[in-house]
Amino acid sequence: MFKFSALLLGVLSLLTVAVVSNPLAERQASGAAYGFVYFTGEGTATGEQIYFAVSKTNSPVSWNTVKGGKPVLTSTLGTKGVRDPFIIRDPSGSKFYLIATDLKMYNSGMSWDQASRRGSLSLSIWESPDLKSWSAQRLVQVSPPEAGMSWAPEATYDTASKKFIVYWASKLYASSDTGHTGSSYARILYATTTDFKTFSAPAVWIDPGRDIIDTTVAWDAATGYYHRFSKTNGLILQERSKTFFGTWTTVTNGIASSQYGDVEGPLIFLSNQYAGVWHLFVDDISPQGYVPFETGNITSGAWTHSNGYTLPASPRHGTVFSITAAEAANLASIV
Repeated sequence: MFKFSALLLGVLSLLTVAVVSNPLAERQASGAAYGFVYFTGEGTATGEQIYFAVSKTNSPVSWNTVKGGKPVLTSTLGTKGVRDPFIIRDPSGSKFYLIATDLKMYNSGMSWDQASRRGSLSLSIWESPDLKSWSAQRLVQVSPPEAGMSWAPEATYDTASKKFIVYWASKLYASSDTGHTGSSYARILYATTTDFKTFSAPAVWIDPGRDIIDTTVAWDAATGYYHRFSKTNGLILQERSKTFFGTWTTVTNGIASSQYGDVEGPLIFLSNQYAGVWHLFVDDISPQGYVPFETGNITSGAWTHSNGYTLPASPRHGTVFSITAAEAANLASIV
């Protein structure tokens, strides 16, 4: 089974990383625009690469694509495909880190079951000082040999330990099951890092006893709660907790299911313009990709479909993030 040393690390982390603050989210409302990083799906040869868009104004429902809607970053390592990109600003403000799933389904001949049993154990990673100039891609293993995949990575910065907590979905198999042929389900693992180059040993963070994927976390400074969104049992679950590694309670379950049925890949971000307003995009698997919702009270669990939105073509699981006017100009200038 999953190694005891990794589980022990998780127990120790409960003691050393009990309270996680997120100053990046707290200062988000000062942004002048939004960036949007995403992929477009496995239906085309270039869909599983990195795309960007910039909001037309300081509104998250109207966008201009970057580079004419072509990929800005292309994977040349691992599977040579990338999905589920997540971007986070370094607390120093000097750089951005972009992490993504190392997976290419287009013309792979794999089923989703096969991809979750014998997938990549690594994350694709880039970094940039300005959103225009990007480092070379690197591939870093974060999952143990017992894992079947490393899907939809995200990160939260812990000011107490001065480390990023990185989390992703993995199925886990018995160490004796080297072919990963047995029964398993996806859990959320985590590791810590200071530079996205070296990571601590992974440990299990979320294990409800059934599949759970696509976890994303937002800190609501107004109420002092973390809000966590995940896909489990085919539904988007919202939970909240005072501490990152504390007890999480359900706020609501089945967000957007009455309108769209099977949705996944939730992304959550605070409004740049309106105090207390949060935006939630969910990925409608078929046929259209992301659809936006919003709320003026994140603790209520009541999400309203956003009106009058125009998103880029076929955006799939990604990140919307607050940026300055200069950063917006940098993104828009990529050709």
